[in-house]
Amino acid sequence: MTEPMAAWRRLHAGNETSSGAPRAEDTSSSGAVTAAIFRCADSGLASETVFGCREGLLDVSTWGHVIDTGVLATLEYAVQTLQVPLIVVLGHHDCAAVETALRAWERADLPDGAARAAVEHVMWSIVRRHAPADSVDAVAAAHAVETGLGLVQRSPVIARQVDAQKCGIVCATIDPVTGRLQTHATIGPVGERQENLAECV
Repeated sequence: MTEPMAAWRRLHAGNETSSGAPRAEDTSSSGAVTAAIFRCADSGLASETVFGCREGLLDVSTWGHVIDTGVLATLEYAVQTLQVPLIVVLGHHDCAAVETALRAWERADLPDGAARAAVEHVMWSIVRRHAPADSVDAVAAAHAVETGLGLVQRSPVIARQVDAQKCGIVCATIDPVTGRLQTHATIGPVGERQENLAECV
C-alpha cells in the first residue's frame, strides 16, 4: 500500500468514526502532518471534526476553492518540504459559493469585486465536468474534482510529487448534516488502479 493511500484510509476511517457514534478523544500526537486539506471558506465543519483527529492536518482555505499563488505556495510547501503524502480537496453540500455561481449562471449576471473570480471558477467547473446547473451538490462535487485537477495542472511541484507516487489527491465533499464524506475522484497513488492519473468514483 502506498503512503498516500495509507494516509487517506486513516482519514476516511476517522470520518466514519466521527460521523457515527461518539468516541473517546484521540490524544495521540506524532507531530507529523498527515494531509493538507484544501477547504472552502464557507464550510461550517472544521477539518478536525470531519476526519476525527486533533492534529496532523494542514488547512488551506479560500472561498469557492479559488487557486491563487498563496494556495499553491502553501500546498507546494506541504508536499515538497514537509513531505505530506496527501492533499484532500474538500467541498461541501449547500455551498454558498456554488449557490452564488448558479444564480449568476441562471441570470447571466456576475458579481462585482473579488467574488467574481470565485464565481467564474465554479462556472468553469460546470462547463468542463458537464455538471447539472440546477443542483448545488452536484456542482460542488464537480468543482472539487476540477479543483484537484487544477492543482496538478498549475503546479509542477505538486505534479512531480504525484508522478513520483509520493503524494495523492482526493476530491471529496462533506454532508454537514451527517458528517459523511463522499469521494468523487482520486489523482495519483490513492485509488485502487495506480496507473490512472485521475480515477472518478
